[in-house]
Formats: sequence, structure tokens, C-alpha cells
Amino acid sequence: MEKSIPLIGRDDAMRCFVQLLGRAAPGRPVVLVVDGPPDSGRARLLREFVSAGRGRGAAVAATREFVILVRDHPEPVDAGDPDRLAARAPVLVVTTGRSLFTGISAEVHRIWLTPLTAADVQRLITALLGTRPGEWLLDLARAGAGRPGAIVRLITALREDGRTPVARLPERTRARLAERVATLSPPARHLVQAATALRSPFPPTRLSALLGRSLVTLLPDIEEALDSGLLVTQGDTLAFSHEQVRLIVEASMPVPVVAALRREQRQRTAPTRHRPPREAPREVDWALLSDRELQVAELVGMALTNQQIAVRLSRSPHTVNYHLRQIFRKLGLASRVELVSHLRKREATRYP
Repeated sequence: MEKSIPLIGRDDAMRCFVQLLGRAAPGRPVVLVVDGPPDSGRARLLREFVSAGRGRGAAVAATREFVILVRDHPEPVDAGDPDRLAARAPVLVVTTGRSLFTGISAEVHRIWLTPLTAADVQRLITALLGTRPGEWLLDLARAGAGRPGAIVRLITALREDGRTPVARLPERTRARLAERVATLSPPARHLVQAATALRSPFPPTRLSALLGRSLVTLLPDIEEALDSGLLVTQGDTLAFSHEQVRLIVEASMPVPVVAALRREQRQRTAPTRHRPPREAPREVDWALLSDRELQVAELVGMALTNQQIAVRLSRSPHTVNYHLRQIFRKLGLASRVELVSHLRKREATRYP
């Protein structure tokens, strides 16, 4: 699927490549290091560089980790001795790792592949589907943290599952995110797990206070969490890429730990006046709900208003209100807060 869609959101990288290809000269090779987090599209960009270089008459030798381009060079490129090649020809090396030169000085440049903008994400999904995505899909795509590789896999999974417009991540996407949580270093994993107790977005200082550590010591763990795509930046705050991502991280902890984290955070933020303890929420029978009622309940769990739910389901707000009243009646609940609490408990038990 990826080969059939245009390169989106990487115009600056392509301009940089073209400029550097023109700068290379015999004895003065140029190195372009392409860096970025997983799923940011480094391999795809290298393939685009190969195509663009050949289109400009450059000879090319390519592997998965680097591309050697020699401008105005009619002979095949011998990648076995890049120093010798660069001494007599204009050479640009594009790499996702180290420079290939050992005996000759090279001009080194580096680009970092940032997340796609919301407009570029919409363009990418439109190219993948051949039609403009609905709001529910654009919201779901936020779990990809603006990374083209993650978004392509999400759309592929939705299409293969034959997913109707329901704002829930496919099982394989959820499994991949759970694996990403598990493969974090222990300090970074503990950081994102603790962050589930905070309401997104949150300033880094809140996370520092919660963990009892200075921001300076937290920096490597925050950077790793951002590289994983589980956390993203929103201005000068941090947030989970999507509410469902937060629930997946929360599900990586034992239920008693989740409950304790919530109690501790409530105690930190509650007013000093005495409040009577709340009773533990009772079990509810989700089987009492119809498919449509369960769908409405899950959208309420995403903190959507009745108006927003109505748009997602192509129904009137009056119909959504009716479904919500039926949900409260069948489950014996009195408020949306209670419903959200039970939904979170349901998520934790279904995806331990």
C-alpha cells in the first residue's frame, strides 16, 4: 500500500536532499543523516531519495541503511571503498546510521523526521482510502502520533477487519501498542504508567511531582516515552497520543496499582476539607446493553459530548440522549462519571 501513495509531509527533507546533492564535489563528500523515531518513515524517505537521485542522472548504490549517490558519474557505483570514490567524484551519502567515510573529511548534515501535521495526516489517510476520512477516523488516527508508518498500519488493519465507523483501535494495533509499553526501559515504562493518573494534557512538573524526581533526572525517560509515540507534546505540556493509548498503558499495571495511583492523585489534588470515603464501584452487567448502547457508552468513555457522539454515529442528539438514559437505567448508574469509571474497569479486565 505504501508504494502506491505519494510522499506526504516531507517536502523540506526532499528540498534538503536536492540541495546537498548539488553541493557535493570531488574530495568534498556530503553526508545527510536521516533520523527520527520508529514509524517516522526513514526507509520510505531513503527510497524516495534513490528515485529522485536517479531522476537527476546520479549513479546510485543503496542498502536498507544508506544510499550512495554520485552526481555526473556514468559508471556503476562501487560502494566497497567510499573514501576512494569520494576523492574523485561528487558523492552524497544518505544514511540512517553512521557516516561511511573513515579517511576523508565530509560535510555532515542531519534532519529529524518530525510528526506529520493534522492536515498531512488527513491527506495521507485520504490517499490510502481514496476518500476523505470521517471525524471518527481522524480522531482514531491520533494514536499513530503523526507517524506515517503507524498510520498506514492502522488504516490497513481497519480495512482488513472491515471496520464500521466505531471509534475503537483494531486488536492488532492495541497489541502493538501494548508491546511498545512492554519494551520500554523500566524507568520510562514506570513514567508512562504513572502518567495515566494525570489528566491529559499535563505539564512535566506534574509528572515530576508525582514521581518525586527532578525534571532533569526525568529527561531521558520523557524522551524515550516521546520516541515511543505513547506520549506526545502539546505546546509546553505532555499528553497521551490518544485516550485509548492511555487505557492500554493503564492495563499494563495490576488493577490494585491503578486504583492506588488514582487514590493518591485524588488526595494530592483534593481540597483539604474532609470528604467521606466513596464506596467501591459495584459490578455492572454489560450484556444488558444493546450493540448501539454499548457503542454510545464507549464514546462517552472517550469524554465526547452528546453532540459529538451524535455526529460520529450520524444520529440526532435526542437519540443519543435516549440511549444514554437507557444505559443508566439498565446498569443502575446515576451519572456519566460513574459510567466512565466502570468503562475503565472493564478495559483493565479485558486487556490485562
